Order: sequence, then structure tokens, then C-alpha cells
Amino acid sequence: MKLMPSLSFLLLLFLAWTAAASDITEVVTSSPAWETFTNKDGSGLYHEVLREVFALHDLPVRHEYAISNRSEELVRLNNADMMTCDDRTSPPLVLARYPLYVNDFHAFFSKARIGPWKGVQTLWGKDVLIQPGYYTQENFSVPVNLREVLTGTQAVSMILLGRADFYVDDLTLIKASLKENTNAYQEEDFAIEKVGSRAYYPIFNTTERGKLLRRMYEEGMLTLYKAGKLQPIYAKWGYQCPDLKAY
Repeated sequence: MKLMPSLSFLLLLFLAWTAAASDITEVVTSSPAWETFTNKDGSGLYHEVLREVFALHDLPVRHEYAISNRSEELVRLNNADMMTCDDRTSPPLVLARYPLYVNDFHAFFSKARIGPWKGVQTLWGKDVLIQPGYYTQENFSVPVNLREVLTGTQAVSMILLGRADFYVDDLTLIKASLKENTNAYQEEDFAIEKVGSRAYYPIFNTTERGKLLRRMYEEGMLTLYKAGKLQPIYAKWGYQCPDLKAY
């Protein structure tokens, strides 16, 4: 008899969850157009993984392209369901349990301006260019002077022209920005060095819809991981699949 209230509660919770799920017809994600992650043609690591995750619930995924800060605001305003991705957020938004991406981030700089690389200490007190909302002082083990620029291409240009000390970003984004650069330069005069590592998590709202979609994401990621279906997607895009057992 003592078990009945608990069982009744679980049944009601399941019925409520099922009813709420039936009201969702699509999942709206948001982020900038990042090469190999969220390509504008709909391809990319994040696009492909999230399609597989929500296909488990027969839900299509639609992506809204916006800068990181705007993407997070869309989730806060309930105009998007999740922002992909970041290592931090603030209430009422929350990070998912499992990351979509885990990798190192790097610094691009002029050898002549900076001199020999001596690890992260080399960044101490220097001007560090970042894209809006990408990094905070917490990502660095030494004090730095963070300066936001609109794009990675702008950051690369400023380094090449000697207008800043470092441009810090994911290696893929640094390389993409270098490819878009139109300034002439000698590759051997510049260097790219590892600064640190971090995990990038989807961001959800704490509304009932947000909680439900977050649960779908987390359970879907774990299901696909255990079935060995996530690993080939990451390999296809040249990235290592996060070890979800560690989270």
C-alpha cells in the first residue's frame, strides 16, 4: 500500500511528459554559422548529431543562424529551444548534462611581436582578441585583456597588421578565418599554440518545454553513444566523440 502513491505519481508524471511531448512539432536550435559545425547548407557536426538525437522522437530540427549572444537571447525569450554551444550560461538558462563538443582552444600570434612561446604564461597581461561571448577570464589561467571583435576574420586581420597580441579561438575557427583572410602574409612568421581545453554544451531554458527537450537531448545522446552511432558522425567531421561515460 505504501508503494501506491509513488507509483501513481510516476504514472501521472509519465502521462504529463507524454502529453507535453505531443505538443512539440519541431525543435529550433540557434548558433552562428560555424564551418564544419553548423554550415549554412545544413551540414556539419552539430546539425547532424542533433538531427539524429531528435529523430528518436520523430522531431525535425530547424536552425536559426545568429551570433552567440543573440542565440542565447533567443532561447531566453523562448524563440529558440537550444543554443549550440557554450561552456557557461546564466539563469534561467542551463547547460545540458552532456557536451556536443570537447576540444582544445588555441592562440594565433606573430612570432616577431610575441617572441618564443612559453606556454599560457605568454598571454599574461596581453591583448587577446575573441569573438563576442566566446571566452571569459575564467577560461585563462593567467590575467589577460580580452577584446571582442565581430568576426574571426577581423581578429586575424588585426594580428597580421600588428594591432593586437593574440587571437584565441577553436583551431577550426582560426583556420577558417585564415582561409577567409585577404591580407598578404608569410605563414612562417606566425604561430598557433594550444591555450587550454573545454567542453561545449547545448543551452536550454528552464520552462516545461525546455526541461522536456533537454531530457530528450540527454537521453538521446546517451542512447546513440551506447549504440555506437555517435562515434562515426564525429569521425566523419574529423572530431573526437566526447566520452559521455565521464559526465
